[in-house]
Amino acid sequence: MGRRRKKRKLVARRPRKTIPSVFQCPNCGKIAITVELNKPANGVKHAIVRCGNCGLYAEMDVPEIFQNVDVYGRFLDGFYSGTLEYDFITPVKEEETEELA
Repeated sequence: MGRRRKKRKLVARRPRKTIPSVFQCPNCGKIAITVELNKPANGVKHAIVRCGNCGLYAEMDVPEIFQNVDVYGRFLDGFYSGTLEYDFITPVKEEETEELA
């Protein structure tokens, strides 16, 4: 008479790290930068970088293989070196949209 066979213990696996979709703003320090990529045309994508907190706004053309994190890296390089053209766009508040309607 033998013992019962022991059941296998499940090995807890760590979830894979994912690439972030919201980044830290170099101007205000909040995690509020979003990157929008438009469809590629002639091997070039048009990227729009916006901060939801301070209104930082920049546009740039990037290669077709770039993802959001690559665009953010190029944005930071241009922002800190002073070679990137950017604006501050104030977000439209709900009260202002109700007054216009």
